[in-house]
Amino acid sequence: MKIFDFNIHLPFVQDEDVNKVIHNDMNLNAEGIVKGFKVHQPKFETLEGANFLLFNLDLFSESIEEFNTISSKNLSYTSITALVDFRRYDLLEYLERVKAQGVRAIMVNSYLQQISESDFLNVAKVFKFAEENDLIICIDGSYGTSKMYSYDNLKLACFAADITSKVPIMIIHSGGLRIKEAMLLAFDKPNVYLDTSFSLPFYLTSSLEQDYAFAYKKIGANRVVYGSDIPYLNSETAIAAHLDFFKKYRFSDKEIEDIMFNSAINLLF
Repeated sequence: MKIFDFNIHLPFVQDEDVNKVIHNDMNLNAEGIVKGFKVHQPKFETLEGANFLLFNLDLFSESIEEFNTISSKNLSYTSITALVDFRRYDLLEYLERVKAQGVRAIMVNSYLQQISESDFLNVAKVFKFAEENDLIICIDGSYGTSKMYSYDNLKLACFAADITSKVPIMIIHSGGLRIKEAMLLAFDKPNVYLDTSFSLPFYLTSSLEQDYAFAYKKIGANRVVYGSDIPYLNSETAIAAHLDFFKKYRFSDKEIEDIMFNSAINLLF
């Protein structure tokens, strides 16, 4: 079975304290993402392709040519999603540099970037640039921590979907606990897609299992992409959890192929 993993991070720090890993993730320079790729490379052997989420908000001020070379030599399909600081004074200039280095999608993260509703109009500049330059918009859709009521990422996703119709909007982590709300947005807006990373394996054996199966079938497997969230979740664990889920809820071979590979390929290439 061909697998394209839509959600891979490259921190090379390994620590039980996830905040230290996230800090490393958000501070990887051009040399650091190459080092991270080499550290995690054994996990990519079962993959046909991968989308790398790069979270250093100033990464593309320097060239990432070495990373592009090494990743393309090891995987048949590669793409990059860049987390973008919508508060930068030189936002549009930086976005041009991001695009020039072959980035396929740009992302915002309500928790990491502390995005409240008062920030939405500034974030809209990122969405507008994405639509004008045919870039996928990724919005973190996780749900949790003590900030779960302070920064409403699904409200941000709804805002994005109301002002952006020409490019795909990917809700990373499928909305987590709020999978049904994410599904309802996708049901209303045909350019909204769901990424399965972390949330699907996390909620297996809970009452939400059936909600995930219902949501993915309701919007169609062609609008769902597989993601693992490496290294925050083990690759083998993630794949096994997905396959068990597909078997339990009787996903067809075509639906499985779409989620695990075809949907992402059709979006990105």
